[in-house]
This record gives sequence, structure tokens and C-alpha cells, in this order.
Amino acid sequence: MNQETISSLSREIGEENIPVLLDIFLGELENYQATLSESEGPEQLELLKEISHALKSSAASFGADRLCAMAIDIDTRGKQGLLLNTKQEKQNLIKQLRETYTSYMSLVEHES
Repeated sequence: MNQETISSLSREIGEENIPVLLDIFLGELENYQATLSESEGPEQLELLKEISHALKSSAASFGADRLCAMAIDIDTRGKQGLLLNTKQEKQNLIKQLRETYTSYMSLVEHES
């Protein structure tokens, strides 16, 4: 969690708006985890590409640097046709989504 990015976002949009946006971000993380966990077969590759593309900007906006880097990597390799082990990529992304969710939930709980 990049605290500097969160502080910058807070200054830009107002500290009072951060909890609402964090709630939306956490909801996205949960939805992506569930979607990926339930996916099987050929649809996994397309879901990985779609979700990683969407995560690039939202993860960057909230300073989720590791998740952002992973999303950029998957998105780039997906566009180049270089995602070879879709099942492993999916598991890695789910793990990073969980870790990010836990990290940001602790921030929300701390703010409460």
C-alpha cells in the first residue's frame, strides 16, 4: 500500500470522500476474486485479460503498487499472446487480490 498515493488522492478529492471510494475499490476486489475463482476453461484467459486491464488504473489510483504491477504485467503479456499458464496466472492474481483486500480493509477498520 503506497501511503503517499493515498494521501495525494485524499488531497485531490477530499478526505471525506476516501471511505466511499475505498468501499467501491474493495467491492471491485471482491468481485474480481469471485469471478476469477469461479472461472474455468477457456474463459479464464479472457477474464484474466479483462480484469487485469481494469485493475491497472484502479490499483494505481489507490496505491496498490504490487497489484498494479501484476495487472500491468498480465495485461501486457495478454496483449502479446504470452500468457502461457492461465491457471497459475489466475491463482497468482487471486492471491494478490486477497492480499490487497486484506491490507486495505485494515486501513478502513483503522479509519473507523
